[in-house]
Parts: sequence; C-alpha cells; structure tokens
Amino acid sequence: MSTQPTILVVDDERELADLYAMWVDGEYEVVTAYDGRSALEAMSPAVDVVLLDRHMPDITGDEVLNRIRAVGHDCWVIMVTAVDPGLDIVELDIDDYVTKPVTRTQLTRIIENLRVQAKFSNGGRRELAALSNKMETLEDEQSASELEETDAYRQLESDLKELSDSLVENGDGA
Repeated sequence: MSTQPTILVVDDERELADLYAMWVDGEYEVVTAYDGRSALEAMSPAVDVVLLDRHMPDITGDEVLNRIRAVGHDCWVIMVTAVDPGLDIVELDIDDYVTKPVTRTQLTRIIENLRVQAKFSNGGRRELAALSNKMETLEDEQSASELEETDAYRQLESDLKELSDSLVENGDGA
C-alpha cells in the first residue's frame, strides 16, 4: 500500500490529461480519467487531489464536482480549465482555479501548496485559503471596479473577512 498522495487527473483532452499525469507521476499515485463518467467511477476515498477540467462533453466538471461532494469526498479540487473564471466560481466547492494553459511549475506549486496547507491547517484555514484563491483568480481576470459592483464579489470579500476574523479570535491565526 502506497503512502504517496493520490491525484485523479480528469480532462477530456487525452494528451493534456496524460501530460498532467506525467508531470506529477513519481511524487504521487496518479489515476487518469478522460471524461466525467470515468472520473466518477475512479473516485474513491483514496483520492487526495482532483485536477478537474470544467468543460467536458458528457458530464461537466461542475457536475462531477457536485457529485464528488454530494457523496462526501473531502479531497482537494483544483479546476484546471480553459474556461475563464466568472463570478460563478464563488459558488464552486473548489480549492483553486487555474486557467489553461498551465505550466508544470504552476501545477506542481499549487498541489504542493495544498499539501502544506493540509498538514498545518484545520477546516477553517482550508476554507480561508479557498476563498482567497477564488478572489485572486477573479482579480486576475476582471478589474477591481467591475468586481466591486457585483454582489457575489462583495459577498466573497465579506465571507473572507468574517472567516479571517473568526480564526484570529479563536487563536488559529490568519
């Protein structure tokens, strides 16, 4: 039995899925799925991280994500997709969102950051990191003035501040 973390790579572009799998193989146990159905079949409690494409022809990444969460899998999920992020990512139960093309360095850095967070954080800190990652992703794509005009972004800011304050009050730091 392996002690390496397991990564499920999901992308309907086979070459890309295989490339991501090759990038992380050796450091991780890797399972590859080329569509949403296969991803759901491959999903198990052993999976620690899911690299999930958002736009797939059979079952979308959003739906795969919803089904993974609905059955109680608490793995880290990183959307790695060509779909530019919109305010709808605020509602996604993801840990990070990366827009293709992605480099090996970017991908491995994100995964390693999540692993470090997992070692040293509780659920509140994980949620704080996820909210922060979503804000950063949106801020990279849209101007601050555009974002400030949206209820979803203002709610994201409010949630981030509230959670951060709560962690500080409880002595968890932030």
